[in-house]
Amino acid sequence: MKDKTNNLTHIRSLLTLFVTALVIMASAVPAGGLTRIRDIARPLGERTNKLWYWGLVMGLNGKGDGGDVLIMARPLMTMLQKMGNPPLHLDELKNAKNVALVMVTAELPRNGVCSGDEINIKVSCVGKASSLDGGILVMTPLCSANHADNTIYAWAQGQISIPNTDNPTSGIIKNGAVMEVDFLHNFVDQDANGRAYFDLIIDEDISGWQTAYEIALRINDINAPSALQAGSGLDIEADVQSIAVAHDPRNIRIYIPEKRAGNPAGFISQVMRMVVDLPDPEATIVINERTGTIAITGNVEITPCSVTVTGLMIRIDPQVKPQQTQWSKFDTVKEDTAKLDDLIAALDQLNVSVKQKIDVIYALQAAGSLRARIRVR
Repeated sequence: MKDKTNNLTHIRSLLTLFVTALVIMASAVPAGGLTRIRDIARPLGERTNKLWYWGLVMGLNGKGDGGDVLIMARPLMTMLQKMGNPPLHLDELKNAKNVALVMVTAELPRNGVCSGDEINIKVSCVGKASSLDGGILVMTPLCSANHADNTIYAWAQGQISIPNTDNPTSGIIKNGAVMEVDFLHNFVDQDANGRAYFDLIIDEDISGWQTAYEIALRINDINAPSALQAGSGLDIEADVQSIAVAHDPRNIRIYIPEKRAGNPAGFISQVMRMVVDLPDPEATIVINERTGTIAITGNVEITPCSVTVTGLMIRIDPQVKPQQTQWSKFDTVKEDTAKLDDLIAALDQLNVSVKQKIDVIYALQAAGSLRARIRVR
């Protein structure tokens, strides 16, 4: 057993890894599979929006900013003046240890909100308050981030709860703000010829020309006559008017058929429920060094090369049959590239750390041998 351990240590420092490509048959099942359009795209206009403003929290039992924090004392003085109890000088607030200046934020639902709807808000300390636990937010207006817009969209007020006791300077108020105006989205528009349309936005992580084309092609089936759908032999390009056009890898403009224009919600719902056979995902490696994770999508290939990382020599040579050992076992075929999955599996057999694996990936990229995009999170 000791000899095996010594042998493994020796191999970990000097081993040359021979990694080969696996055969991908043309008849393999597509990796993408059938996916609902709803799960990978959204109509333009369906989005979240932010509201924010400064506010004051009372009742902090000595855990507030203190009157010497002027960014809190000044708005407190202004509030007292408006309520008919004006201090003559800021010095009168020097013992105001139960009050804290906070940032109040809210995120509006992606489908919009109406006047009277209640929304959740987040409250965070700005000054030196040590805790918001037990505090009550004074009535606070919520506005948009556009400084030219003076509209008060909601009013916030209520008792703060602390979801994370390790961070008592940040809290939430569930249903703590009430909308004062409607905040609704316009999904349907008209072009210069009066044709109604809506734009479909594909999620960034899955976007691409092939994806946009496949989705547009599937949507155009809605407008195809039943004879064409049944395979009558007619020329689809000549007889079917396209209602969906992919303008770029993420944006598809979809014209609502004239017969459906009176019920755009029904048409949009039908489009979002449709399923599409997506193309294979692009070769991508997502690296998160903070959490120590590596995610691989698509068919990531490596061209022949040799790199050395922290004493570990890696040789990518699909033409050479590897040694069959308990630490490195591979099947070989005569291909010009190897698969990153094979390399990661080999490194797993050697108990190589995630940090070393990430270093290997970067080394392969620097050598120009990695056929994939790297995304760092």
